[in-house]
Amino acid sequence: MPNWCDTTYKAVGPKESVKKFYDLAMSSWDKSQDDNKGWLGHFVTELGGDWEKVRCRGWMQDEPNIDINGEWCEFFANTAWCEPPEWRYFLESKIPNLKILYLAIEPGLDVFATNDDAYDGKYYVDAYPNFPDDHIMTEEEICAFIKKNYQIKVNNIKECNAVVKEINDKNEDGDEFIYINAITLYDD
Repeated sequence: MPNWCDTTYKAVGPKESVKKFYDLAMSSWDKSQDDNKGWLGHFVTELGGDWEKVRCRGWMQDEPNIDINGEWCEFFANTAWCEPPEWRYFLESKIPNLKILYLAIEPGLDVFATNDDAYDGKYYVDAYPNFPDDHIMTEEEICAFIKKNYQIKVNNIKECNAVVKEINDKNEDGDEFIYINAITLYDD
């Protein structure tokens, strides 16, 4: 059984390319078999590929959204262990001028990865019992979060990490924790 990675996909490009991706996503979402509803392998087979040769283990978790101007299509998926780049590369090779951006989060395997410049310099923050409103934060937002929730003034990510270590070392029983993970930007 895999660790399920929370992966957000956003297809961008010319309207006709984004529309084709959206139509594939809707086709996959609308498949009648509930156990295969939203399966990423449907994208591959619809484009004439062999799902057994293209790593596509994962399922959409919600219906895809398309921008009103047709400039992007986005959906959330659970993928096995990490984001499957083979699936993304296959689709990009079959749909002209399409770029598929992703954000993959799987804390159990230390996966905090993206190819989207919008996440460059951001962090994934997990904390208990002080749940963040948004897990994705900038350095400044993390400093403000720590000050608000732990009453400790910090000025940069290095100071934040020192505070996090102290908090986690004091609470070895797990009744309070905070983790800050840098989102790694991969240039495909």
